[in-house]
Amino acid sequence: MTELLDQQTGVDGSPGRYRLVDCDVHPITKGGMGDLRPFLSRSAQRRLGLDERRSLSTVGHREAVSIPRNLLYVNQSGVLRDDARAPDGSAPGSDPAFTAQQLLDGNGIDRAVLIGGEVLGLGAMPDPDAAAMIASAYNDWLAATWFAADERYRGYLVVGAQDPAQAAEEVRRAGQDERYVGVLLPLTNILMGQRHYYPIYEAAAELGLPVAVHPNSGEGIFRTSPPMAGGTPTYYVEWHTGLSQVFQANVISLVCHGVFERFPGLKVVITEGGLGWIPDVMWRLDKNVKGLRDEVPWITRLPSEYLVDHVRFTTQPMPEPRRRSHLHTLLEIAHAERTLMFSSDYPHWDFDDPRHVLGTLPAAMRDRVQALNALETYGDRL
Repeated sequence: MTELLDQQTGVDGSPGRYRLVDCDVHPITKGGMGDLRPFLSRSAQRRLGLDERRSLSTVGHREAVSIPRNLLYVNQSGVLRDDARAPDGSAPGSDPAFTAQQLLDGNGIDRAVLIGGEVLGLGAMPDPDAAAMIASAYNDWLAATWFAADERYRGYLVVGAQDPAQAAEEVRRAGQDERYVGVLLPLTNILMGQRHYYPIYEAAAELGLPVAVHPNSGEGIFRTSPPMAGGTPTYYVEWHTGLSQVFQANVISLVCHGVFERFPGLKVVITEGGLGWIPDVMWRLDKNVKGLRDEVPWITRLPSEYLVDHVRFTTQPMPEPRRRSHLHTLLEIAHAERTLMFSSDYPHWDFDDPRHVLGTLPAAMRDRVQALNALETYGDRL
């Protein structure tokens, strides 16, 4: 078999106006939660401990609210690229202009879809009202700080899924800004197929917005976060390796509960969730539904067909088997020519360079992964 992966190809050959779309870029706040203060009412500032009476310093005693995140497992290399610091020394990924220069200009990226890294754990907050306040303020901050800095930025509006009615209102409010191309759903301990989420899906489908999920750094740690199979791992390497099981469970839930029958226009984007598990889940669902159709009569098609039509995946982290032909086989089974979109995961240190990633793909699907699948998923808002 010809090893197409050995034929390195850049991104310049893609036709159309947009040659390269990056579907996972993480903006970072320069001043932490304090950056949200101008976008909160006075009462909300007091409620969250972000008013002028409290110190917003990153050192010493802090009383401001914090979003649940992983503080148990230590990544000895950290998570951010030090070279992504702006000239003023601010945190990597916190300067929109420098990010545009380093990431967009440096890699020929025409559109970057922003996913708020600091609000990924919002689904683990026990207080639904606090989560809703933070989500709304964050959406306004993102638009004012990042969208206003460079016209190539697009983003996901974030919601607090604990109260689906409030979340649906936020989708309709923030979604009026067409620079938002999707809805970020911070995962909770409720699987995505459950009726709890239907108001959010309804609002997203109404505006033509895909719903995206992403690791939230609290999996298996907080009671209100997605649980990990077998309990809480001991080591970071265990925890990080096992994250993909969360996405397997949620994709299975979406199909088995008939979400894509109820919302036929809805698309779900699994961001940074891996690829290797997709063929096994597709095969097992197809096999099991054939024998158990009476239990789920609303499933009218093969589950694998729902996945290909409604679920999208991102490249980072891309599998790198020793035999490159194995990657091609995996991509073929997963219908990557329709389901896969490029993502860099900037400014994390395991950033995927588009020249390398796209060069590992079969030439026949390269254009679709680097731009066309994203254009079809996000539509005119992109």
